Amino acid sequence: MAESAAVEFRIDRRSGVATYLQIVQQTKQALRLGVLEPGDRLPTAREVVEATAINPNTVLKAYRELEREGLVEARRGLGTFVRRRLGGAAGASAADSPLRAELADW
Repeated sequence: MAESAAVEFRIDRRSGVATYLQIVQQTKQALRLGVLEPGDRLPTAREVVEATAINPNTVLKAYRELEREGLVEARRGLGTFVRRRLGGAAGASAADSPLRAELADW
């Protein structure tokens, strides 16, 4: 089965953006850029808590929001998995995107 995705959440406590929204936004960005692919497992709430020192309920709220939007699905006892990608023009591969190349260079 899919391994845990190589996504690390960075929380900016001074940004004025709710912590759970930062997780949602960063997950969506990873989906747009192809860092996360369908079938990838998101870090567990425990892993996110250990890396960011935030409340576990905050992580779960973010994951529920992503699930509500149909981007991820929780599988009892297995974790939370990506269901689909975000963005990209129809028929165009995200890997072929000029923006992706610029971001990779950056």
